[in-house]
Amino acid sequence: MFGKFGLAVAAVLISAAPAMAQSVCGGAPIPPAAVDGSKVTEAQMKDAHDDVVNFIKASDDYQSCLFSDLDRQRREAAKAKDPKPLDQNIIDGVNAKVTANQKTKEKVGAEYNAAVHAYKDAHPKG
Repeated sequence: MFGKFGLAVAAVLISAAPAMAQSVCGGAPIPPAAVDGSKVTEAQMKDAHDDVVNFIKASDDYQSCLFSDLDRQRREAAKAKDPKPLDQNIIDGVNAKVTANQKTKEKVGAEYNAAVHAYKDAHPKG
């Protein structure tokens, strides 16, 4: 009985290995909350700017980490005792994470730009 259980646990751990290998970079950065530019103060707009810049930098670092780890996994697969190409599921998983993060970066940027326009409309220089 314990032998079958041990095999089942080993199978689960082996199947989870690709996902665990990608966790080296942690999770995607959390995007900042959008602000309503027509209702915020100048200080709040500056804080929003800083939050967006920090998020984009963290996202760039995250994407670089994902690609670096993918390259490392490819090299290790090629150097293995029985060399094989890296599992396509790992490659697809990294590409999906990068694509999702990139879309979030674009959304955050668009929200911030809309907030800037709303702020300028609400605070015309006169």
